[in-house]
Amino acid sequence: MEASRFGFQTAPAFKFDPTDADLVAHYLLPRAVGVRDPPFAHAIIDDDPASLPPADLFAKHGHGGSHHAFFLQTTDDAPESRERGVKGGAGGRWRGQKASVETVTLVHPGGGELDIQYRRSELTYEGDAGEGEDAGAAANTTGWVMHEYQIVSPPLLATVLSRISKAREDQQPATAAAAQN
Repeated sequence: MEASRFGFQTAPAFKFDPTDADLVAHYLLPRAVGVRDPPFAHAIIDDDPASLPPADLFAKHGHGGSHHAFFLQTTDDAPESRERGVKGGAGGRWRGQKASVETVTLVHPGGGELDIQYRRSELTYEGDAGEGEDAGAAANTTGWVMHEYQIVSPPLLATVLSRISKAREDQQPATAAAAQN
């Protein structure tokens, strides 16, 4: 996605697509340790990704035409459930697919290293479908994916950074492509 949608003043060809390690080291960690206004904070939206269905959440924050956006939420406790209901709008749910614990090593310019372990969870959005036989099939065709990042070691405030993205129409899951034919 072009960087201008995230508040960067750069050439139109510049894309804002940070790696997992960049997200953890430069965006999540500063917020989890209480840095109030870290550099490039304007690229991350402070909002609960389960407050609205993803299309409504994107529209609320001016990202209606975007394929991805980043959300930060500080909670009292970490999301443990593999399924999270969407509270507003038309509802739906984020269903966990898999999770892994990864490590990013921060190197201090004066010497020394610090390993930060974070959990990366992958979830897919299932919109609420009507009752009946086709409800299960319709729920799997939205194309929305969320990657959640949370620092697990050292233990810090429960801050979760989420990258929500929408697959392009030509990259829809096979069930959606079959339903269109």
